[in-house]
Amino acid sequence: MAYCTTADVLAIVDTDITVLEIADLIDRTDARIDVLIDPLVTPALILEDISSLWTAYRVMLKDPNARSLGEYSERRDKALELIKQELNELIAMVSGGGISFTVASESLA
Repeated sequence: MAYCTTADVLAIVDTDITVLEIADLIDRTDARIDVLIDPLVTPALILEDISSLWTAYRVMLKDPNARSLGEYSERRDKALELIKQELNELIAMVSGGGISFTVASESLA
């Protein structure tokens, strides 16, 4: 069973790639997830986020005309970087790496 749906991916990226192609990418992405992390101890919502973000990223790489949606609506290169960054943070979190935050060098007070 897939960790996300084509609708989840299409909520992140607008593409001309067919639903069948997206479904195939989801299957392939989920196979990578199974090798990378333990899906038995990872919460279902985290698996869904990883699967949908990673698949959306792969869709954008496959379709040069794909546009990101929502909070990722900046320039294409910036959108790809933001998706990749969030994906890496999720994978680090579930693989024991934790989440690292950048601290401002100036006082916020």
